[in-house]
Amino acid sequence: VAAAEARIAAAQSTLNMAFLAAPFDGTVTQAEPAVGDQVSAGSVAFRVDDLSHLLVDVQVSEVDINTVAVGQSVTLTFDAILGKEYHGEVVEVGQAGDTVQGVVSFTVTVELTDADELVKPGMTAAVNIVIEEQNNVVLIPNRAVRLVDAERVVYVLVNGQPVQVKIKLGFTS
Repeated sequence: VAAAEARIAAAQSTLNMAFLAAPFDGTVTQAEPAVGDQVSAGSVAFRVDDLSHLLVDVQVSEVDINTVAVGQSVTLTFDAILGKEYHGEVVEVGQAGDTVQGVVSFTVTVELTDADELVKPGMTAAVNIVIEEQNNVVLIPNRAVRLVDAERVVYVLVNGQPVQVKIKLGFTS
């Protein structure tokens, strides 16, 4: 009986080696091998993605990294999804930079908060991290600001005539 149980355990162990189990719930988004192929260690056979928590890694230059913090809002657009803006939040800011061709960048991870079925893993995204917001201000193009008698002014049309208005400059972007 013990010998039979040992053979069953060995057969079960061999059978278990034929199955893969992901460490998290997800969707298989890529499958490389065909039925019967052998996969060696270190090669990619399957890709499993958790589509309920999509993350985007962004490279931020060392000049800007100290203005980025966990919890900041983010807007994202995707090259493959025209006319739609998505939102997210910074969930991690890298503490060590990577140097590529003499430029130091830090990895910032953003989690999408309103992703839909159009967003797919691996897509290219344009990411804007909201560092600070100003309310009750007027946005004026830089080219409209003039320097008159050491003061900043813009010209506003009043009854069809340009009138100088003194301004105080605030934030620029």
